[in-house]
Amino acid sequence: MKAIKFTEAELDFLQNHYELELLDAENYVGEIKNILKKLGVIEREIAKEKPVKKPVKKAGRPKKEKKATAETVAPPVVKPVKKTAVKKGAKKTTAKAVKQPELPKP
Repeated sequence: MKAIKFTEAELDFLQNHYELELLDAENYVGEIKNILKKLGVIEREIAKEKPVKKPVKKAGRPKKEKKATAETVAPPVVKPVKKTAVKKGAKKTTAKAVKQPELPKP
């Protein structure tokens, strides 16, 4: 996997840019809250909305599955095998090599 390397100036620029974006977003949310207050929406409903933290998955091996015990495993179902009937007078055929007669050499 390729890595991206930034200089200190580039990192400072990106940090400032994203901080400004965050401030703009927070101001926008504040304006919307003011509009909702003017419309008569109760502040308790606004306060209920909190960001939900997603669980962070840890990298590593997956858990091993426990082997099933005899109590939990059902015995396999055995299907009866049908025997095919052989007709009387039918001959079993096998592939035989056919020998060709040798021709005398001139």
